[in-house]
Amino acid sequence: MDFTEKERNMLEELKSHEKLCIEKYKRHAESAHDEQLKSLFQGLSAEESEHLDSLEQISSGTVPPINGAEKPLPVFTAKYKAMLCPEKSADMYLCNDLLSGEKQVSHLYDTATFEFRDKNVRDFLNHIQKDEQNHGKIIYDYMTANGMY
Repeated sequence: MDFTEKERNMLEELKSHEKLCIEKYKRHAESAHDEQLKSLFQGLSAEESEHLDSLEQISSGTVPPINGAEKPLPVFTAKYKAMLCPEKSADMYLCNDLLSGEKQVSHLYDTATFEFRDKNVRDFLNHIQKDEQNHGKIIYDYMTANGMY
């Protein structure tokens, strides 16, 4: 696949953001107090790794097939009571940080979708963007269940 300079730069920027997401999810999983939240962050880190692998494949000229099966969103049980405690405050900070990052990377994928000439690449980037939006929804759902949003 022959990419324009702008497309190559966009792929590099997307990969850079995915690497940052992976690292943040891993670090925040280590810092989280709630075991449910640790597990959530570990799972999202793994999904971001899949995105990075897919972007590497695209950079090499191969567009991976889109997995049509949509994963069900998890349901959370409240760990924290309505009152703030240091652990809840710390976990809320981690969630807000990652939710903000998901909003940013989703926006980047939205822009990237319009920048590529190849329909298969555009479709795949749009698929990743939907995943990123789901990540944000999952974090939001956790926060809502725990009185953080």
